[in-house]
This record gives sequence, C-alpha cells and structure tokens, in this order.
Amino acid sequence: MKLAVLFIFLFTIKDGEMANRTNIENLYTILFLGKSNNELVQNIRPSFHTEIIGSLSLLSISGLDEVSGTFSTMVTLTLFWQDDRLKWDPLEHNNLTYLIVPQSKVWTPSIIIRNSAKKVKTLGLDDNLITIHSDGNVYLNIGDFLETICSFDVTHFPFDRQNCEILFIPWVYFNDSVGLKQKMSDVDMSLYSANGMWEILGTQAAVQYVLPGVSRGEVYAELRYTIEMERRYSYFILTIFMPVIMLLLLNSAVFILPADSGERVGYSITCLLALAVFLTLTADVLPKTSDPLSLLSCFLMLLVLTSAVICLMTKITLWLHHKDEKSPMPMFLKKFTYCMLCKGRKTCAKTNEPDKGGDIIVLVSSPKNKVRQEPRGFDANQSKKLETRSGATHKHNRVGSKKEKQALENIDEGEDLFSEITWKKFAELFNFLCLVLTLLFTGLLGFIYVLIARGNL
Repeated sequence: MKLAVLFIFLFTIKDGEMANRTNIENLYTILFLGKSNNELVQNIRPSFHTEIIGSLSLLSISGLDEVSGTFSTMVTLTLFWQDDRLKWDPLEHNNLTYLIVPQSKVWTPSIIIRNSAKKVKTLGLDDNLITIHSDGNVYLNIGDFLETICSFDVTHFPFDRQNCEILFIPWVYFNDSVGLKQKMSDVDMSLYSANGMWEILGTQAAVQYVLPGVSRGEVYAELRYTIEMERRYSYFILTIFMPVIMLLLLNSAVFILPADSGERVGYSITCLLALAVFLTLTADVLPKTSDPLSLLSCFLMLLVLTSAVICLMTKITLWLHHKDEKSPMPMFLKKFTYCMLCKGRKTCAKTNEPDKGGDIIVLVSSPKNKVRQEPRGFDANQSKKLETRSGATHKHNRVGSKKEKQALENIDEGEDLFSEITWKKFAELFNFLCLVLTLLFTGLLGFIYVLIARGNL
C-alpha cells in the first residue's frame, strides 16, 4: 500500500498542534506493519466476550411509504469497544493520543439491519474509518441511508401517529461472544434536520434479545431504536377536508333556488361531479391501504353519497312542486304539512276549533231580510216551518245531538283547516326540511370525523 494515499486518512492532534509525520508513521508501523499477528488483529475479536456500546444519531427522515411499509432515514451509528492489542503510550510517540485508520486494518463487528426493506448487507461502506485511542478504545462511525420495514396504522389519517423501529444485530455473533449495550436511553437528535410532513414526538433506545427459530440455546442481542412521529395535518385540512365540506355545503344550497328556475337539477349534478373530480385529483394523497382502512376515505365516501342523495331529493322536490293539484293528497300529508306550517308561524290549530261547550253562531235570514243569530245546532228549515205555521217571529231551537256536532266538526276540519294545503305547499315544506337536514348532517359528519380521527371519541 502506498503510504502517500494512507496519509490522507492518518492525522492526529497534539495539544492543539499537528503531530509530525514521523510520529504517525512510527505508530502505524508498530501497530499494523511491524507485528507478525497483523492478520489476527483484523479477523479475531479482541476477547472471548467483547462488549460493544452503541448509539444512534438521526440526521433526517426521507419519507414513509404506507403502501410498501417502508421507513427511509439517514442515520449515523456509533460503536465503540475495547481492544487491548491496540494500546500505546502517548509519551513515547510525542503525545499522540489517537489515530484514524481504515476499518479493514482492525476487527470490527459485522452489523446488519434486521428489519431491512431491501437486501441484507453489512451496514456502512467498505472504506469506513475508525478512530483508535491510546487506551485501546476503538470508535466506529457508520453513516448510511436506511430503508426499514415499518407497520403503519393509517386509521386516523391525517391525525395519525406512527412508531417505527430500526434494529441492528451483529452478523453471526451470539450474545455470549459479542454483547451489546446502549450508551443513551434515546436517539441523538442534535444533528436532525426537521421534516415538513412528520414531527418527532419522542425516541427510545434499548437492547433486546432474539431467539432464533432453530436454536440450541443461543441468543442474539440487538440494538433497537424506536422513533415516535406525528403527521403534520395542516396541509391535508386545507387541501382535502375544507374543500370537500365547502363543496357539499354549496350542494346543499340547491334547495335555496326557486323551484321554477329550471336550474336545480343541473346545479346539484354539477356539484356532485365537481366533488368526484376533486377526490380523483387528491387520490394520490390518501393512503392506499385496505387494512386498516383510513377513516378519511370512509368520510369522503359518505360525502359523495350525501351529494348523490341531495340530487335525488332535488328531483323529488321538483316532482312534488309540479304535481297536478287535482290529484288527491293523502290526509296524513295534509295534517303533517298543516302542523309544520302552524308551528313555523307560531300559531296553533286549536284557534280554528269551535269552543267546547259553547254555541255555534248560525246566520239565518228572516222574512224581513234581517239577519239574526241563532244558537248551535239550530235547524233553519225547521225554523221556516215554524214561521209558516205561526206567522210569528223566529224561535230559538238548540239541537244538542252528538251526531250533528260531530258532522259539523268533520266538515270544518276537512274543508276549513286543510283547504289551503296543496302539493306546492307540501313541496315547499319538503324543500325546507331537506335544506336543514343536509346542512345539519354535513356539519355533524365533519365534527364526528374530527373527534374520531383525533382519538377523542
């Protein structure tokens, strides 16, 4: 190997000053070139049980793919362990305290990603550098772009939270040969670049043990790093939630248009098509998973169904409005319409009913063209007969028959109370009820979705 190339990687600092080249060459020769067991230093672990301490630094989050279930990150994994074969006395080498060499010169643990989304390979590059300290501590910094498997739960999208793990395990070595420990209880975030879609809520670092399926008592130790994230939902509220709610409210406004304008059906269908086209354009943003199914997808489907129902109710309203007035109207519809209209006008149907126990005033003409008042149940024909026989003034007769009273009430109720109830009146009432119901349903549906998606219900 040409020393000129190697010197690019070999440098050290002594009390703030650059060590001379001779000191570096002499130390390198003693550690790696002058020893007969140089191959043993490269291939054999420092001790029967080597303890490796690790820590992870998260640099950035590249993305999360809900469909493929991959979590892409840029990280730096730092490992250090003790190797007594690489110790030296700094006083003998002009106070040289550490040395940086290629990792191929010493033994390093073969670390792989256990939950890798792609092929399994040793972590890092082949020409990674390691730092050797004079006390025998060896530091290995591995920077790499990782794609790991993550199980996503998009039920509450876009208010969802995800927990993704990154698992590192030493290749081949069992726990009795190479043990693992964590330097910190969480992930180092000092060099992290914030992501525009995900916010880090917390991290956790731990060591867990894996028992292989075909095991003879061997146990693997692995480094586990858990990252808890929350999706930033402002973008989805402004681009999906609010527009579809506004489109549905505009669709509900079809009941405000006059029935004779001729624009109702076209307006409602246009709103339905606009909503369908908008959902097609935003389909790429929605999670494309069926297990679990996103609540937002169900919510949008209900909005489309509501818009279709509005179109149907618009046609029914127009059909009732233009229905032939000569067509008989069921009595229960008349009573319902009359009751709703009276409540809307703050009146009561009892005001049109005759007083209980009172007299009904009947106007009867006398022979002298005078009009006088007669009590309830008075028979005018009978009065005329009495007048013919006696030739005198009219007499008051009270007819207290229950049948005659019931007949008069039925006539009043059938002809007086509901005589003004027509199909157009009922169409107006149905139109108003449709407007109120669609507005209430849209607002209630959106409110319930937010409560469920936020986990408050």
